[in-house]
Amino acid sequence: MKKLLLIAAMAAVAFGANAGYSLEKVWEVNDLSSIVPGDCRQGLGMNGKFYINDKAAQTIYIYDQTGMIGTMPGSPNCTIGRDEAGNIILSEVTFPGNWGIGALVKVVNPVTGDFKEYQIPEECGDLGRCDLLGLAKGNLMEEGELYLTTNTSGTTIVKLVISDGKVVIDDSYAPDCGNVTTSTTTPIYYYKDVEGNDALLYYTRTSNPVKLVPDGDNFSATAFMLPRRGTTMGMFPFVWDGKELFLYNTQGAANYLDGFAVAEAYTTAGNITEPIVEVEPTVTVAANSNQINWLWAEVDADGVTIYQYYPNAHLTVYRLTKEADIPNVYMLGGDDQPWDPTSGTMFEYDAENKVYTATVNFPAEFNYFGFTTELAENNDDGGWAYIEPFRFGAIAEEGTDYWYTGEEEFISLTWDEYHAVRIAGGEYKMTVNLEDMKLIIEKINNGLRGDVNLDNNVSIADVTALIDYLLSHDATNISVENADCNLDENVSIADVTALIDYLLSHQWSN
Repeated sequence: MKKLLLIAAMAAVAFGANAGYSLEKVWEVNDLSSIVPGDCRQGLGMNGKFYINDKAAQTIYIYDQTGMIGTMPGSPNCTIGRDEAGNIILSEVTFPGNWGIGALVKVVNPVTGDFKEYQIPEECGDLGRCDLLGLAKGNLMEEGELYLTTNTSGTTIVKLVISDGKVVIDDSYAPDCGNVTTSTTTPIYYYKDVEGNDALLYYTRTSNPVKLVPDGDNFSATAFMLPRRGTTMGMFPFVWDGKELFLYNTQGAANYLDGFAVAEAYTTAGNITEPIVEVEPTVTVAANSNQINWLWAEVDADGVTIYQYYPNAHLTVYRLTKEADIPNVYMLGGDDQPWDPTSGTMFEYDAENKVYTATVNFPAEFNYFGFTTELAENNDDGGWAYIEPFRFGAIAEEGTDYWYTGEEEFISLTWDEYHAVRIAGGEYKMTVNLEDMKLIIEKINNGLRGDVNLDNNVSIADVTALIDYLLSHDATNISVENADCNLDENVSIADVTALIDYLLSHQWSN
């Protein structure tokens, strides 16, 4: 029976996320009984699945959150990579043989099973072993570039160019990279850096990673560092949230564990920056003898999906997102405050319902108020220095305030050409929804003058209720206290007159 662990909405703090970022474990599969780490030395995560190539069985095992869901033909080499279009890349050279001239690279569409094989031309040089593959540029079924490194002496890599589904021999060669040291265990990942330029991540387990950028026909190399980086295989570059980021394995209490982090690179010790997220190891001793912990990432409009293949332990998917900036909301006016944008009543944010609420007392017969997300500051001229985005208010006719009647389901708000809201005295619960730009006002009935029929509103209906009471002396469903409109501690026809005068003038005479 498969052992499956599904986890949703795990608190970001458990993973050590910096302020502004959140990391959640989405799902995890712990039954890897079909995987022999020595034969499955590289795993690929993408599109909600893992693809693990078994070099002995020449079979790719496919996993999702339910466990292993199928297989597809693999290759006799341990490596498995992909291009930007999501095609799988394999080596047809039997492990641990050399690539060599004429060796085959196999590119497979994992959805349709369609594939193409490309021979490495002699223009790419005298190749040795290459046990691992990274990320290729473009769509290798049609147009793209694959970069390889081998264990031959020198400082060159391999650039294999594909166009119209064929190897472009004249453009495929062995560019020099200056100070890199070739290795059998160095995958190369293509990416666009934070400035939008082509770049390659050259990653060797026991050395500092290197960023390669085109320099004529060759590449210039810059080694860099990452905080608490371990020497386990597995790394991935991407640009997100305006940053050039690297997903990599970390050094824990012991090396070769399954901890990882996402951080920006630095080149000198004085420039070190903390990871934006970090996951502590879940294993206490290395779970596999090949010193591997494969990491891949997919960036989309809403965040980053992280895939982790850690042999002999788990397949795990994480979701990295940026926490939304939640602005403050202040009411200007109300609560016996003057209209002063340097002070205001701060509303409480209800994260579950995504609204702002406050209970506000308006002491005057008529009051007016508006809103701001940032309080202003007093300037040197005795005025106010506003901080944007700041002011918003009601939609109303040009040149007028919005008069709240109590009959509205809500008041529509706007950032543009906003107006103040006029409201009668009393205590109210205010709810502001910035997503829908709505203001909901609920009267707290603690004795509203003139509200004879107890509908939390003063209107012509209260005149009718008051006259009915004077004729019948039946106080059912009315407030005799509120009916004392002229405040003479007596309810009479004089209160009807006072109430009508109020409705005509919106002002009590006393």
